[in-house]
Amino acid sequence: MFTLVRACELKQDWSLLRQLAPNVGHAIEFLIQLRDEARKGDLPNGRYGLLAPGFPDGGIGGVCYEFTNTLWTLAGLRAIARAHASLHLPDLSRAQGFYDELRSAFDAAAQAEMVRHPRGFTYLPMLMREDPAMQRDAWDRPRPQSAQWALSHTIFPGEVFAKDDPVVRGHIALMQACTQEDIPAETGWLHHEAVWNYNAAFVAEVYLWAGMRAWAHRTFTGYLNHASPLHAWREEQPLQHALLGDNWGDMPHNWASAECIRYLRHMLVLEDDQKLRLLDGVAPADLKVREAFSVVNTPTRFGRITLHAEPWGVRGWKARFAREGGAAPELVTLPARLNAGAALLRVDGAAQRSLGNESISVDPSATEWTATWGS
Repeated sequence: MFTLVRACELKQDWSLLRQLAPNVGHAIEFLIQLRDEARKGDLPNGRYGLLAPGFPDGGIGGVCYEFTNTLWTLAGLRAIARAHASLHLPDLSRAQGFYDELRSAFDAAAQAEMVRHPRGFTYLPMLMREDPAMQRDAWDRPRPQSAQWALSHTIFPGEVFAKDDPVVRGHIALMQACTQEDIPAETGWLHHEAVWNYNAAFVAEVYLWAGMRAWAHRTFTGYLNHASPLHAWREEQPLQHALLGDNWGDMPHNWASAECIRYLRHMLVLEDDQKLRLLDGVAPADLKVREAFSVVNTPTRFGRITLHAEPWGVRGWKARFAREGGAAPELVTLPARLNAGAALLRVDGAAQRSLGNESISVDPSATEWTATWGS
């Protein structure tokens, strides 16, 4: 459901969703049935009013008392409900109501199942306390960070939660706490002294969406540094100091390669709900080479975006922006400073104003303008 809406957004063409709306409606009814069937039993998922127990993946196998399938569903329902608000397709009419019910149940369950980490923060494990796997000894028990990939995707691009939601804060703190070799460690099937390489790209996207540029850059760079000499990735591999030498998964892994493209695009052009954030992931280290970079006609929910940046003067930069087609975003932002010697001097072709948080707002209705940074 989420991917269907996203494809239509990027194409600026909703005909596929209109065509498949009856199928989506049947899918929603099926999910409601799964929730209702779970309520009839005495398992934790049903008592909380969530979807039936399911398979989490990402380091946890089997049918479990888990949150992951409910999280996926929340992301899908939110996307469909927002599309229905403008398209008014009768087959999609139950999406918003079911989302509200499931979200309310999830929030209550999450509050009850939050765990305090030894470092002092609270986080939401993807398995509930009553799951048999949580009763194993410490070596065999899933790690706190196991299967958190589902939550990463629900945070972004799912955008189910606000940035200050306790579930988001706990997830970010947990990913920071388990970081080794600059990427989250022990998040997959190899629970001890190993990394699931491209899981780091998921987490980097969460950091980027949350406005944590330094953590996003560190994590994405760490992920790049775990590539093979042929610039491809194994799914999971041991840490450099590991006493265990296990490997797991595919090699080369093309999902990992795709995550490179996705992050690089988002560090330049990021859709944050109805906001368009430009150059938000560019760090000073990225600009040391002083070579031009650009995205050309990249599709977004606001139409196609072209952004070309090139060195200007001694340490400055100049970026040219164009947007074609699509509804204007509510807000367009730029960094007030790209590096120590490059503060925003002016925007030609559009009005601007300071947001007071190291960002500059540019008139969202303007479809072409040029921004200049310098000293």
